[in-house]
Amino acid sequence: MKAITELNSTVDALEKEIIDLLRSLVRIPSLTGEEKVIGDFVAEKCREIGLSVDIFEAAPMRPNVVAIWDTGIAGPTLLLNDHLDTFPPGEIEAWTHHPYAAVVADGYIHGRGTIDTKSGLTTLIMAVRALKKSGVKIRGKLKLVFSCDEETGGSKLGIRHLAKLGLLDADMALVAEPTTMGIEIATKSRLAVQITTHGKATHGARPWLGHNAILDMVMVVDELLKLNRQIEKRKHKLLGSSSLNIGVISGGTISNIVPDKCMLEIDRRLVPDEIEESVYGEISEIVERLNTQVPEFNGIVEKRQWWPGYIIQEDEPVIDAAKLAFRAAMNSEPIVAGKDASTDASWINILAGIPVIMFSPGEGSRAGNIDESVRIQDLVDGTRVVAQFVREVLGS
Repeated sequence: MKAITELNSTVDALEKEIIDLLRSLVRIPSLTGEEKVIGDFVAEKCREIGLSVDIFEAAPMRPNVVAIWDTGIAGPTLLLNDHLDTFPPGEIEAWTHHPYAAVVADGYIHGRGTIDTKSGLTTLIMAVRALKKSGVKIRGKLKLVFSCDEETGGSKLGIRHLAKLGLLDADMALVAEPTTMGIEIATKSRLAVQITTHGKATHGARPWLGHNAILDMVMVVDELLKLNRQIEKRKHKLLGSSSLNIGVISGGTISNIVPDKCMLEIDRRLVPDEIEESVYGEISEIVERLNTQVPEFNGIVEKRQWWPGYIIQEDEPVIDAAKLAFRAAMNSEPIVAGKDASTDASWINILAGIPVIMFSPGEGSRAGNIDESVRIQDLVDGTRVVAQFVREVLGS
């Protein structure tokens, strides 16, 4: 009990450092493909708190930072992960506060990445800082992994590159994705599909001499909406419903030419009982049927990306450790749930066979939004939870 109380007090005393670190991280733009500066900054912060640090690049200027605290005492290995890249801010004029100013107002820190997921990154680093300062006895090895390229959807440059190098070995893991202070133990899978319709171009004054690819795509969209109404009935107790989002559509060149090409991109989210091949087949069947039934219809379906989901059993020791840590830090019971979005947690689980949870103070439903912000009290509380989690897993 004394170690628990002292560790909480140590984190609370570091509140200014916690705030300052997140503000520094937010002030470094780190769009996917531009992670070099923030990678160097995070590496130096890890060195400052006494960790051994290596940087692994799958491509030039695309860092993956691995920082290790090896106690030299026999024990388990715990992996803590977060990603370095963020979404673009979008139209800066739409923000109440500049997305890279890291303004503090009304008890919140405002800016791009405060939710997804520099608040999580802050909790990992500052939890280790608190553990070292408090003198809590731990054993085994603590491994912090900060990967690039996550927001592109499971690219080979980040966590998958580290898995290939054998650097994800651990007994259990925590990924600091935004969970609104809950404990998340599952994610949906993601299938990205592109559909292209081909027509015949001609002058807009004589459309009957051509074939309009956009009008063909309208038929595809109508069928996809019907499919979406069907799949919304497929539900999972942790992850909710399956979904289909038409995210991109483009076609034509100028208004007085009949378009000879139209392209559409779909984001399909799967619950655990669904199978990749079957889901892709449902989409392909629509286009194949139209190819057969509609004169001059010419559609092509292509699979663009597959990001598998994962789920761990609710009796996994990593979940028990997280619950105990939450109680120790917050004196209340945590919510255990699943995440509808995809994260590197699934790659860690699937490629390295590690039972993994997700936890972070960021509000998951607002990740990537305009006016992204995180509550300072949640940031401090989240750091306490992560620190107590490390103590639960590695405490001697």
